[in-house]
Amino acid sequence: MGSLTFSDDVAGRILPQGAAQAGTKVSPRKVCIVSRAPFIGGAELAAERLGIGLRNEGHEVFFILGQHGDVQDRLEASGLRCLVFPVQHTDMRRFWRYFGARATLRNLFKREKPDVIHSNDLPSAQIFFDAARGLGITRVCHHRYIYDGPAIDWFNKYGAERHLFVSRALMNDLCERSEILSSANKAVVYDGLELPARPLVPDRLTAREELGLPLNQTITLFAGQIIERKGVAELLRAWAILRGQGREIGELVIVGDDSAGKGAYREKMQALAGDLRIRPRFAGFQKNVNRWLTAADLAVVPSHVEPLGNATLEAMAAGLPVIGSRIGGIPEMIVHEETGLLTPAKAPVTLAEATGRLIEDVALRQSLGAAARLRCETLFSLKAHTSAVLRQYEMASQRGSARQAA
Repeated sequence: MGSLTFSDDVAGRILPQGAAQAGTKVSPRKVCIVSRAPFIGGAELAAERLGIGLRNEGHEVFFILGQHGDVQDRLEASGLRCLVFPVQHTDMRRFWRYFGARATLRNLFKREKPDVIHSNDLPSAQIFFDAARGLGITRVCHHRYIYDGPAIDWFNKYGAERHLFVSRALMNDLCERSEILSSANKAVVYDGLELPARPLVPDRLTAREELGLPLNQTITLFAGQIIERKGVAELLRAWAILRGQGREIGELVIVGDDSAGKGAYREKMQALAGDLRIRPRFAGFQKNVNRWLTAADLAVVPSHVEPLGNATLEAMAAGLPVIGSRIGGIPEMIVHEETGLLTPAKAPVTLAEATGRLIEDVALRQSLGAAARLRCETLFSLKAHTSAVLRQYEMASQRGSARQAA
């Protein structure tokens, strides 16, 4: 089955796309993926996976990043070509700087001759799409974050042939905020990932030995950025509730850090854990997140805001049941009581109940985890995602050609 994709028809209704076109043969394209790339987060991982997926399908891919750093190192380690060009925005006080940067980009595009410029986030789109105007290059903007209406319209001032959204929830939210987006050509395309082999019991034990985790306790895992909107504080309070009930709950492992804040919020959460008299394991940033997922029994994604959620997809791919907040795009991934559990955001008592339930019910964990993995294989594989994105490129290209002909 192809990726579950939705697009607007002329009447503005939502129609299913992708499954029928998943196997459609597309001529080789040269794709330029642009991203500010301040640090390695879910958006950057999604861009890397798309680049690999496009390359696997025979397309030429290169990246233009807003800065040097960990993202560039990671992409190049995956064999993806990277250029670095600081992202500029229109500024009347420094208009000469913007115009000079735009001219440099325009010359770059003339040399590279990409067929598609794919902006991995809205703020990156402005100057790249401006520089590409009139060059016959298809422009696709990928929306991953929530902005207010004026910001959306300002970043999008030079337009695009197609707008992609990581979830229906995000598309509906942003279109309510922006009249430009509400009438734009758009589609929902879920992210995808290469699926690891299904972990078996021996794999989990081996991973635990490697990571120094207990072999005979239940491991509950949080993996993601340690920032306020990811709900780590609520998770710690839920864990304190369970601990206060005297239940055998195993170990809570928190993988990640506060990259933007240089660890400040992570330190705040460690202090909160001390105040709550609990001892979760703060493992810090880890490049081998898949090993921690292999070692875990269940995952928790207690976000306050989540357009889709890379952590949820990775946990489902590892065959884990996921407890997620009933917000944003998370309910589009987790089917409540079938592949995981949904709880209200910012509700540590309810989160504690759901977490305790899965810790104590091994059979339920196993059935939900198996169903989560199957859902990933069906809807969120990298091949399905790549096919859906290529279909969107084709639709965007046709729109651009029709506009030029008019």
